[in-house]
Amino acid sequence: MSAWSEFVPSGRLSRAAFWLRHLVGLPLALFVCIAADSLLGRGPGLLAAALTTLFLVSVWSRRLHDRGRSAWWLLAAAIPVLGALCLIVECGLLGPRAAARAYGAAPVARPDYRTV
Repeated sequence: MSAWSEFVPSGRLSRAAFWLRHLVGLPLALFVCIAADSLLGRGPGLLAAALTTLFLVSVWSRRLHDRGRSAWWLLAAAIPVLGALCLIVECGLLGPRAAARAYGAAPVARPDYRTV
């Protein structure tokens, strides 16, 4: 798995991996956006912002896939407050849900220690 796979909105993403990317990756990406804009100028800053946006669309899409939803649900963010709240509840707070196999294999295969 390469670093570029973080920018591809296909596959699935567990809730823990979703929050890890938001708590570690997003602040780092925002720092790079601000630093590129202030140190290098408007062009590199816009490029960094575009890559950050692509990263976020990828993360949210993969989490929606893990919840059994299409990435088209990201359009709910266009509804000012209610859409964002619905996405946060659906992706960040709710537990696992049976996802369609069309989105790929489960992100984490946990062994079942109860069976011998």
